Amino acid sequence: MRILLGFALLLSGCALPATPSFVEWLPTHPIVVAHRGGASVGPENTIRAIQRAQEPSMEAEVMEIDLHSSADDVLVVIHDKTVDRTTGVGQGCDIAQDTTAETFGDIKVHDLTLAELQELDAGACYTTEDGSRPYAGTGITIPTLRETLVTFPTQRFMLEIKQKDPSVVPALLELVGELDAFDRSCFLAFDEGVTQELARTAPEGTCISMPASGIRCWSTDGLFPFGGGGCPTYDVMWMPHTSSGLNLKTERIVSNIQDAGMPVFMWTINDEETMQAALDAGVDGIITDRPDLARSLIGRPGVGAQENE
Repeated sequence: MRILLGFALLLSGCALPATPSFVEWLPTHPIVVAHRGGASVGPENTIRAIQRAQEPSMEAEVMEIDLHSSADDVLVVIHDKTVDRTTGVGQGCDIAQDTTAETFGDIKVHDLTLAELQELDAGACYTTEDGSRPYAGTGITIPTLRETLVTFPTQRFMLEIKQKDPSVVPALLELVGELDAFDRSCFLAFDEGVTQELARTAPEGTCISMPASGIRCWSTDGLFPFGGGGCPTYDVMWMPHTSSGLNLKTERIVSNIQDAGMPVFMWTINDEETMQAALDAGVDGIITDRPDLARSLIGRPGVGAQENE
């Protein structure tokens, strides 16, 4: 979409769209993206998880976090439509996470004010391998996006919009602009309508990732030489490593997408074998709950894995 538009503008003599600063910053070696701020090293989507994922043993270059809005229209960082699974209220900790199609919790994020949300214990359900819950009752709250961006003023973020209705796009763009954080932010919404709203209303040079419909297109067309003909393009590709039984961790699929100008980041990979397969395919980043494991495979930030051996 954007690249085809850019080609048309080039032929017409008009200026090409600006390359987002987020994309220009990307190094030539793969990076570590801490999924939900590093969901295996701290309570997901919390300040504490991000702090842990920044530690020297991990140093995740990008933090992926999820966004909803409260009843009083404050942007908050949480994955599910409901608060049950991460805070222990309602149906409690031991339920499946909410999906696009199904909601398993009882208490919806958008039905609570910010004050009500921040009374909840966002560390209640984080569980270690030995079954302990070390962060329960330690004062960890559901953070606002403002708090997160201010607390980590140089950290780069992938901001995933989970809420479709009511739209959070206007408030999100206003906040990121107010905090001068566009250069270190990339926006993701798997919903095509939300992605199109971003593309229409975001300032020039905003980094926007591919919606789910485009991922499906590239995943199938990418199986063939020079795949992707007719598939849309955005600034980056944020894609699963498998889809409907298809292995997407292939050099052909990854290189086809990269040749269209989109860096490729694969999710959510939490084991060494799958990480290595994605790296062998040439991805630009590993999206993982285990930034510690990804860092051990990739090497130090700024140093390629081969150079770091």
